[in-house]
Amino acid sequence: MIEEEGIIIQVKGKTAVIKAERTSSCDSCSSRDTCVAGSGKEMLIEADNPVDAKPGERVIFTIGRGSVIKAGLILYLVPVVSLIIGAVLGATVGKAYFPSQNPDLVSGVTALIFLALTFIGLKAYSKFIEKRRDFRPHVLKVV
Repeated sequence: MIEEEGIIIQVKGKTAVIKAERTSSCDSCSSRDTCVAGSGKEMLIEADNPVDAKPGERVIFTIGRGSVIKAGLILYLVPVVSLIIGAVLGATVGKAYFPSQNPDLVSGVTALIFLALTFIGLKAYSKFIEKRRDFRPHVLKVV
């Protein structure tokens, strides 16, 4: 587990919004430049708050390493594989269904369609995954 420290800035039911500084853990993360948690030195993170921490309190929160690895694979590997499958399928099937068209053009268009569908699927999957507790950060304790 990755443990970080931050300050609670807002509480919404059993969820806390934490303001945290980017640390060395962020420096080694492959998503650091595109992280949706925030830009610059500070980031905002929504975390489960089982310890009922209040706004203004400094807390320790955890993020599971497995969650970070799974999210990275889903966000980076799935679109690339989808793009490749779309290109290969477009080149193969395109010859049979669109013989008068440029096979490279058919392959490229099919690849882009597959990529777009993948991003739409990932957006829908993100709504599902938001509800799973094992992918969310958790507040461990008030410091």
